[in-house]
Amino acid sequence: MWLISITFLSIGYGDMVKNAAANVLRETWLIYKNTKLVKKIDHAKVRKHQRKFLQAIHQLRSVKMEQRKLNDQANTLVDLAKTQNIMYDMISDLNERSEDFEKRIVTLETKLETLIGSIQALPGLISQTISQQQRDFLEAQIQNYDKHVAYSAERSRSLSRRRRSSSTAPPTSSESS
Repeated sequence: MWLISITFLSIGYGDMVKNAAANVLRETWLIYKNTKLVKKIDHAKVRKHQRKFLQAIHQLRSVKMEQRKLNDQANTLVDLAKTQNIMYDMISDLNERSEDFEKRIVTLETKLETLIGSIQALPGLISQTISQQQRDFLEAQIQNYDKHVAYSAERSRSLSRRRRSSSTAPPTSSESS
């Protein structure tokens, strides 16, 4: 379409405009010649040239209007091509952004699934930890109890040895005083 309009504007319509303008000038000259340069005015010839003059003006206007329309269409095509390039760039940019967002969403989904798995495993881990702490606490209590029982037993033995030894042994100088 652009090539057609450029061809008409530069070659075809340029010749048509020149031809129409030449017709206007020719008819103007003939009207002048038939009214001012002759001794007797032939009104039929003057009217005929006046009609041709008006037709030439109309033809010139029509050709120029067509030329303007084609020029506008050529400009519109250039604008359309520019708009198309801008739209292509925008769509390319949107596609890149969309791909980036898609990658981010996949990454977030993976992290979310990992987080959900960790949260679901949390009650079991808490239960294991509490059970282990309870076992450790009970073992510590049993050890303390065993130490206390062992200490108490040792002390009892020690006291009973002292009692036995003090009842059978002769009084010492420290005991008598």
